[in-house]
Amino acid sequence: MSLVHPPLKALATCLVALATGPALAQDWATREVCDVPQVALYEDTLDAPLAELERQAAEIPNGLGRFWRITAPGGAVSHLWGTFHSTQREVLDLPDMVLAEIARAKTVALEIDPVYPSRAAYRADVTHEGRYIADGQPSAYNTLSLDPRVDGWIRDRLDGIGWGRDSTDYLTLGALTEVLLWPPCEDFASGTYPTQDTLIQTLGHIKGARVVGLESAQRIRQKLDGTGGRSMGAAMLTVYGSYLAPVEDWKGAATGYALYLQGRIAVSMMQDRAYIESLFGEEGLDQLDYLDTWLLDERNHDFVEAAAPLLDEGGVFVAVGSFHLPGEEGMVKLFRDRGYRVERVAVPGEVQTP
Repeated sequence: MSLVHPPLKALATCLVALATGPALAQDWATREVCDVPQVALYEDTLDAPLAELERQAAEIPNGLGRFWRITAPGGAVSHLWGTFHSTQREVLDLPDMVLAEIARAKTVALEIDPVYPSRAAYRADVTHEGRYIADGQPSAYNTLSLDPRVDGWIRDRLDGIGWGRDSTDYLTLGALTEVLLWPPCEDFASGTYPTQDTLIQTLGHIKGARVVGLESAQRIRQKLDGTGGRSMGAAMLTVYGSYLAPVEDWKGAATGYALYLQGRIAVSMMQDRAYIESLFGEEGLDQLDYLDTWLLDERNHDFVEAAAPLLDEGGVFVAVGSFHLPGEEGMVKLFRDRGYRVERVAVPGEVQTP
């Protein structure tokens, strides 16, 4: 099973409109499978023993905790929050201390700002500009030699949301990735409940905060459709395609939510690796590592660079996918390396020590 991999799925909140009709899940993705009645840690759904995941997680710096106070060298205070890109009600039920900081923030900074900056940008998106292969050009997807299981899951997903199984013949790699970032079980709430990231953006907007994106909303697509994007596209479609594998019940998702709510981000990351390894072996881990050098590491550096001038002003609430926080290349360490004091703020319900 897969715990939801959180680094990027916020992008899907503004891209699910790519579907030509109502979002319809695959046959396995029923309300009975997708609705999680009880968030709890079900150890039998993990792809490695919990003790082993915890041992591996202990080696990752700053792997525990979702909420961090950042003090700039000049004394200005801001906050960093690790999100989970989901509409699950427990994920949307933000702690009071987090809500208070959103309410008083002068700036809310997210991975992207999905609000269209212009009429032209809106038109380009709704007409799917740049998402189709140019006339006479071959499909990059059909040269990737993906694992047959992943290829089947991807085609099932494309068919389930109205594009058709053979839309790989005319969609670019970037466009395919945009479509696949939205998981099947989120279809039921599409256009109704916000993801946690969208909720944070909305709350900040209501309170009058300036809302900014730390990167362009088109960055993923432009990366995969640019020079050299084919190898990264293969890694991304392998990893995110694997999250489309059918599941039999909701307990795996419940476990993912539980680990997140407990603040055990590094354990979630290790579970993600165990899941990929269970499907593809060492080759899959190589693909995941290659993907994360860009999806996490490079983007973390760019996020920190974009956020730094805002943090020097203070009053910023930074909200990014929780996998961006831990690690040697994680945002917590990168901010510290730049001279900021970054301290964990314990949130109710989180474990306090590994």
